[in-house]
Formats: sequence, C-alpha cells, structure tokens
Amino acid sequence: MTPAVQLDGVQVAVAGRVLLQVPHLVVQAGERVAIVGPNGAGKSTLLKLMSTGLPAHRGQVQLLGRGVAPQRLNAAERRALRRDIGVLMQGLHLVPRLSARSNVLVGALGRLRGADAWRSLVHRYPPALVDEADQALAALGLQDLAHTRADRLSGGERQKVALARVQLQGPQLLLADEPTSALDPAATAQVCTALLAAASGPGRTLVTVLHDLTLLPHLATRVLGMAQGRVQWDKPCTSVTPALLQQLYEPG
Repeated sequence: MTPAVQLDGVQVAVAGRVLLQVPHLVVQAGERVAIVGPNGAGKSTLLKLMSTGLPAHRGQVQLLGRGVAPQRLNAAERRALRRDIGVLMQGLHLVPRLSARSNVLVGALGRLRGADAWRSLVHRYPPALVDEADQALAALGLQDLAHTRADRLSGGERQKVALARVQLQGPQLLLADEPTSALDPAATAQVCTALLAAASGPGRTLVTVLHDLTLLPHLATRVLGMAQGRVQWDKPCTSVTPALLQQLYEPG
C-alpha cells in the first residue's frame, strides 16, 4: 500500500531559521501516529508540512502517493490533494456568521458533484448529507446548537464543530494539532471517539500532535518524539516510558 506520508531529506526554514529537519520519515496508510515534544520542537511545523500548509525548502515530500516537493502542484492538483487531507488546526477556520450545521456541511463540499455542488453555493445540501451533519454534531453533544452561529459558540464547542466538519470530509489523511486542548474530561472523551471514527476505514491515517500524554494509548500506536526541529526517536506506543518522555521534555 502507498504510504500516507513520505519525507526524504526535508528541511523547512523561515527567514533563514531552520525549523524542521527530517532525513527520512514514512507514515504508512492506516497508521495512528502521535507527535510529542516540548514547545518549539517542530511538531506543528511537521503537521503543517503534511497538510501542504508549509513548503519544504529542501528534500522530497510525498503525500498520499502524490509528489508535493520538489515538484510544484498546480491549483487543480492542490485542491484534489487537499480534499483527501483533513486538517484540525488550533485556528479552526470556522465561518463566524454560519451556523454550526452549515460549518459542518462545508466539510463535504469536495464530495458534491453536478447540481448538488451548485446548490451548495446557496447553502442547500442533499437531505442525506444534512442528516449526516446532524449525526456528527449529536455524537459530540451539540445537537441543540445546530442552528447557532459559530461566533456565538464557546471555544470548546467551536473545536467540536471543526471536528465534525472533518468527519464529513472523510479524508484519507487526518491531521490534528492538540485536538483536546482546553476541553474538560467528558468533552475530551467525545473528541477522541470522534477522531478515531473519522480515521476509521481502509487506509485512513491519523497523525496527532499531543500535549496531553495520557491520551497516547487512546489515539496512537506509534509515537514520534521531537526536539529542536528533529525526530529524536520513533517508537511503538507500548515502548514509550515515563523516563523516555522525561528525557525528551527535560534533557540533561
């Protein structure tokens, strides 16, 4: 099976400062990978590279079998690739004036064809898709907020709406940056369940940046430990010990 992510000799730099160096990294299709490490380790930079949100200045990048660097994708190729990559970043990027349901339905735009695609321009969607959006919201405890504007939701509620949007997208590669930040334990459990549901299915891959290390056994089978813009170790989740994590977060 084609890897979900393959990086070779990759370097990312901003204003002459090297933020990320990855000699070689492969994430196989169907894997659940967590990225951990202290602030400034390069975790979010690596996730943005995988989302096509940052260019690699050196090296080769392949996402879902398609070359991203050193090749340059044209606009149509980039749109096609991004339809298959779901991104849950801390910015969320919801449309403030749209309802929670409408924001969720935006995630399904890439699935629509013909007349349905045209109707979506005026926010008219197939009934089956609306039902799917409502089910995704209900699974996250937001069934009573489907018609509430996004700018009237709490931070945690907006986070859940963004996740429901990704679920409707149905991506092959799902990237999540601290998806449970600022959530209470009950909401964290809901989000973890929804993340795993969104990443279920043949060949679907989940890569998550985590600060809450108690979630590692729930969301990952493989863990990348990062520091100073490099992957310091790459281990099965069952081999990640408290001592190993302490050394990563508190070196020397």
